Amino acid sequence: MTTQIARTDLDLAEYRKLLDEYKVKLTALRQKQRSGALGEAADTINESAYSSTDNSENGDTAAILADLEREFPAEANVTDTLVQIGDALTRLNAGVYGLDEVTGEPIPKERLRAIPWATMTVETAERVLR
Repeated sequence: MTTQIARTDLDLAEYRKLLDEYKVKLTALRQKQRSGALGEAADTINESAYSSTDNSENGDTAAILADLEREFPAEANVTDTLVQIGDALTRLNAGVYGLDEVTGEPIPKERLRAIPWATMTVETAERVLR
């Protein structure tokens, strides 16, 4: 790994604002996912408590549970991204934001605008994540 030198070509306030905006939006989304999942789970439990041997009702319960199972990976993705955003804010405060964590090279501004929590250039990511 090369020595990392702080970037002077970035408007750090712009990237801090982007990271903060994503953090607020994703935190709200995670909260919405959690409250929705909890509400659906409670409904499912209540419905199953009064469940009959009617296969159509059991099918509805299975469909609801399948929907919940699909939501949990989405929540995990949101949580992972929030952690990455927190790490990016830490790098920003430490003066090493926008530098490839493997090579130390600058991450292009366009990539940082698209994914402000990026830790590698596209080229490095392709090599490392193969």
